[in-house]
Amino acid sequence: MATSAAKYLPDDDGDLDRPKMTADAGRRCVRNLNHYTVLSAEWMALVESLKQLRRLVHIDGRCPVNTKLSAAQGRNTDSKGTLWDQEAQENAIRILVEEAKVNLCLRMMNEFKKWEYNPSEKESTLKKVAVSTGTSEAQLKQKCSQFEESLGLLLWRAFAHVETLQLMDVPLLLDHCAMVLNTCDLTGVTDPKMQETLVLHYFLLLMQHSEALANSELLPKSRELDLLHLVTSHILCHIQGYNLEILTAFAEGLSAMAYNEDFMSDWEMYFKDPTGEEKELEKKKNFLELEEKVLAPVLKEYPTRKKDFRPLMDLFKKVGSSLPG
Repeated sequence: MATSAAKYLPDDDGDLDRPKMTADAGRRCVRNLNHYTVLSAEWMALVESLKQLRRLVHIDGRCPVNTKLSAAQGRNTDSKGTLWDQEAQENAIRILVEEAKVNLCLRMMNEFKKWEYNPSEKESTLKKVAVSTGTSEAQLKQKCSQFEESLGLLLWRAFAHVETLQLMDVPLLLDHCAMVLNTCDLTGVTDPKMQETLVLHYFLLLMQHSEALANSELLPKSRELDLLHLVTSHILCHIQGYNLEILTAFAEGLSAMAYNEDFMSDWEMYFKDPTGEEKELEKKKNFLELEEKVLAPVLKEYPTRKKDFRPLMDLFKKVGSSLPG
C-alpha cells in the first residue's frame, strides 16, 4: 500500500521537472518508519515509504547546490557544512536525523539481515506469506531487495555526516558491520546496493570521522571485533567485483584511520590474534597486499592525491618493517 506522500513523487523513470516531494511529504514518509515483522502487511507498507525516500535522495542529488549558504553568518568555513547549512540539498537525510529515526533504521536493517542469514527461517517465512497472501515468492524476494537497497542507501548517506554518527548507537553499527562481513563470504555478494558492500562504507565513514566523534567505544570495539582484518579480507577476496570508486573510498577510510593518533599509538594491537603469532603474521601480510591491489590503482588514477594517502602509506611502512627478516 502506497503512502499518502507518494502522490508528490515522480515514478522512478518520471520527469524530475514535475512538482517535487515537499518537506512535509518527506516528513510523513519518515514518520511511517517503524519496526515491523519482516514480510508482514505493515512491513510491506514500510517498504513503500522507504522507496519514496530513496527517490527523494536521488531527486535531491540532481538539484543545484545553494552557493549562498557558503556565506551564511556563523557557518564553519573550514568544512562543507552540516546537514542544515551545506550547499548540497539532502532533505530526506536531514528529516531522518531531525525525526531521530537513524538508529531505528539501523536496528531494522540489522534484524533484517539476521533474518536473511537464517536460511530455514527465511524460507519458512517466504512460503507462509506466499500462501497466505497469494503473492509469489519471487515477488516477496523483490520486496526484500527493495527494502535493503532503499534503507541501505539512506543509512549510507546519513553516515556521511558526523552529526548523524554523533547520535548513533556506535557499538550496534560496528556489530552490524562485523556480522555482515563474517557472513558475506558465504554468499559472495558484491552488489554495491547491498549490505555486503555498503558495510564497507559504513565502517570507513566511521574511521573518517573517528577523531571528531570522540567516541570511547569506537576504536576498542572495532579492535575487539577484528574489523580491520574483516574489511581487509573482504576486499582482497572480492576485489575483482569492486570498481575504482569503491576502492578509492576504501583507501580514504583506511588513510583516515591511519591518521588517527589513538589508532597509531597502538596500531600493533589491531593485528594481534589470540591464536598466536602465525595468525598475526598472516594478518599483516594480508594488510600489506592492499598497497598493491587497492592503493596503487587509486594513485594511478589520481596521482595528485598522493598527499591524501600519506598516512596510509606510512602505516604500510610500519607494518612492513615489523615483519621478521
